[in-house]
Amino acid sequence: MWDLINNAFGKYPSQMKIIKYLMNYGFSVNEKFDGEYSLYSGKVEVRPSSLAEAIDVDKRVVIQVIKKIREDPKLFEFFKKLRPIADMSSASSKLLDLGIVEIRAEDPSKPGIISSVINLISSRGIGIRQVMVSDPIISDEPVARIVTETPITTDLLSEIKKIKGMDSVVML
Repeated sequence: MWDLINNAFGKYPSQMKIIKYLMNYGFSVNEKFDGEYSLYSGKVEVRPSSLAEAIDVDKRVVIQVIKKIREDPKLFEFFKKLRPIADMSSASSKLLDLGIVEIRAEDPSKPGIISSVINLISSRGIGIRQVMVSDPIISDEPVARIVTETPITTDLLSEIKKIKGMDSVVML
């Protein structure tokens, strides 16, 4: 899929900026009515001008991206299925008394780092409520956030930091 996206949008930085935003936040492209297409966050329509203003691009570029997506069957199939997901990590620790661990890997494409952290947390009998991982291709600074049923102890945090391939670990 990424090759298809690069071929369609890679030569146009503003268009790629829009694509990354759509993918990062789960905005979809769907038919509004009779051949008219629009952006959606879940079932809520997002106007091209609103997105353009939010990410500092021209509204016409957003419209052009929507048109390109709807004209390519594979791109349209992919983008019509995107869905937003609530990231509990920004509110969890203070409001819900949950734990949050933020992880940055030395090489985010290396397999096993997240599973090692999850296994360590689980071995301490701590339940995991949510795992949010940013895609290293989409994000300039890929990060993983793990929301746990209870706050992480400092000794567990020390153990997590020892996992091979870890760049940084922070309790939020």
